[in-house]
Order: sequence, then structure tokens, then C-alpha cells
Amino acid sequence: MRYPLRLISPRPKGTLARVLAEAGVDSHGVAIIGRKAEAIVVRVDRVAAPVANIIKQQLLSIGGDAAVHRDVIAGGPPQSSVYIIADRNRLAQLPAKFARQPFGLAELGAGVERLLGALERPPARVSLPRGEIDLAAGPIVTGVLNVTPDSFSDGGAFLDPGAAHERALAMIEEGARVIDVGGESTRPGAAEVSAETELGRVMPLLRRLGGAIPVPLSIDTRRAAVARAALDAGASIVNDVSGLRHDPAMIEAVRDSGAAVVVMHMQGTPETMQANPSYTDVTGEIIAWFEERTAELLRAGVDREKIIVDPGLGFGKRLEDNLTILNELGDFAGLGFPVMVGYSRKSFIGKVTGREPAVRLHGGLAALAKCLAGGAAFVRVHDVGETVDFLKVWKAIEGAGAHR
Repeated sequence: MRYPLRLISPRPKGTLARVLAEAGVDSHGVAIIGRKAEAIVVRVDRVAAPVANIIKQQLLSIGGDAAVHRDVIAGGPPQSSVYIIADRNRLAQLPAKFARQPFGLAELGAGVERLLGALERPPARVSLPRGEIDLAAGPIVTGVLNVTPDSFSDGGAFLDPGAAHERALAMIEEGARVIDVGGESTRPGAAEVSAETELGRVMPLLRRLGGAIPVPLSIDTRRAAVARAALDAGASIVNDVSGLRHDPAMIEAVRDSGAAVVVMHMQGTPETMQANPSYTDVTGEIIAWFEERTAELLRAGVDREKIIVDPGLGFGKRLEDNLTILNELGDFAGLGFPVMVGYSRKSFIGKVTGREPAVRLHGGLAALAKCLAGGAAFVRVHDVGETVDFLKVWKAIEGAGAHR
């Protein structure tokens, strides 16, 4: 039996390790105490009452605990969510405790072990056809460059290849570590364009940039033909808002080229996604979708170190969904893949602030702060210089304790 698992990340993260180090505790002691002090919460869904009781008893036996429905002890309800609560050391003991238990608890223990591994060893790099992206100093600022006449954010300002080329160089100068080029608007309600139209927009720019800039190029497309042409011109990342579902040939194009790939979640299509989006548990549902989709890509031969996931803010999401995803972003760490977040100038910021896309920077910086707290590996933005400055100050504040 398979129990759905979800890592519940700490909100907010503490700074105990730094405080202990400042107090003179040796590094080994800091690691041990840090593991004991940080409670990890794992949610397990669809658990029958007898199984929930077993889980709680096993947790109590190792000094942890489990929060269950108040009626579980009396044999009901038929199913309950269980919140496993333990520090890292105790959580690591759970697989062995579950190994000989019935009701599929051995598999649950293996799932807990996998989540703990993802938390302990987050992705360190993204592999590219030539080289890699080091995530150690993240997040990676990815500059958005739309070469479309109808982008929601810049209204066709960079449709001309010369203007787009200048903007790409400017973003690199400002600190962008990836340039993401898109030739099809995927704003809500946008109509699909032909592959020929999309190629006509992106290829003049990609031919200028490919091999001539010091940062990786990403192609934002749903079409394998466009992806292949862009990769041949020097791109090394495919950013597919459909999660590689729109074009059946996209998986093969990514796999055979060795490109990295951004797998984004979207409910519906750009034409329909905002018609009536609906979720019961938006973060949990997206995590479950990613588990299935990334497993399909791995089975198809896509390298794990080439996969990036994007929860798709604004793509088939209500205002409350977007805010919840940002607030619970750390939960995606349990997937074991780097997370990209594209919050920049999105309509949910406008709904909160009342601002038009061109003046949503300041609201977007609040979203950026949540991305940092949630461990995002990539942030996809229009305002590169301002984002880089924010990150510099954030990192200086975070590191200040180490230099006192």
C-alpha cells in the first residue's frame, strides 16, 4: 500500500547553528545539537485508524510524536492524516522501526528515508550539455527575455532582435546567471502560435547569443521543434510550461540533447488555465503531480541532475493558491529536485497591490523573500539588477552573525 507523503518545512527557519558556533561549540557538536533541535514534520495521508495508532506508538517509542485525529484512539474515523514530528536523528530511526510492521508501513518507512535524504542532501548542481550550474551560492537569477508582441509584462519591447540582444547583455551585466528566451506568450487567455512563428521570433536572437555570452541560454517553449533548433543554436536548458505534455516529442528532444529541463505545473492550458482553477490542497496536489511526472521522465531516460521543477505561479492558480505555494515553498524540497519560481510581475502581485505589470517590482521583492526562505534554487525575473541587489543584502544580513 502506498501512503502519500509530504514534507512540511519549518516556517521560518531558525539560526541555532550560527548561535552555537558563536558560543564556541565545536562543529561536530553544532551538527549533533542542530539535528536534535530542529523538528521535522512529515504529513502522511489516507491512514486507517489502526495504522495511525501504530505510527503514533512507534514515534513515542523513539522520543518523537505523531498528531492524529482525536477519534483515532477509539477506532475512527476510517481514514486520517498523520503528522509525524521528530528531530532528524529520531526520524532516521523510523524506517527500521517500520520495517517489520504490517499495513505497508515498511514502504512508508522507505518513503520517510527518501524525504530525509532529500532534506539532508539537496541538489548541488544542474548538469548541462557543456558544464553545469553550481547551486551552492543560489538562488540563480534567471533573466526573462520575451521576444513576443503580446507579452503581459513588456508589451513587445524586445521583439526587435537588436533590442533583445542589448537587453540580454544588460541583464548579464546586472548579474543574470541564465537568460531565458521565449517566443510565445503564455499569459492567461493567450492563443497558441505556430512553430514557424515562434522560430521566426527566437532564432535571430539565439544565433546572436549562442556561444557568445558567458551564461547558459534557456529556451521557453512547449514545442520539440523549437527546442531542438534552439539547442542547436547554443541553448542548454528547455523551459516547458506544459511540463513536457504539450508535445509528445519533447521528452526525446530533451533526453537526446542532454539539455537541462524546467518541468512546470499548469492546470489546463494558457488559453483555459484561469477559467476556473480549483484545488483542495494546492501544494500537496502539485507535489503529487511532480512525483508522477518526474518519475515518468526518469523512466524515459532523462538524467535526474538535469531536472528542475517549477510550481507554476499564475498558471491555473487562484490568488490564494499562489500565496499558499510561496508560503509552503519549502515543502517541495522533499521532491529532491531544484525548484524554480517565476513570480515576477505576475497578476497575483497586481491583485494584492493594485499595480500594473511594469510597477510590480516592489511587491515582487516580498515574493522573493519567501523564495529565499523556502529554498528556491532559481528565481525567474524581469528586473534583474534590483533582484541581484536584494540578494546581496539578504546574504550579507544572513552572514553577519558569522563575522561578529
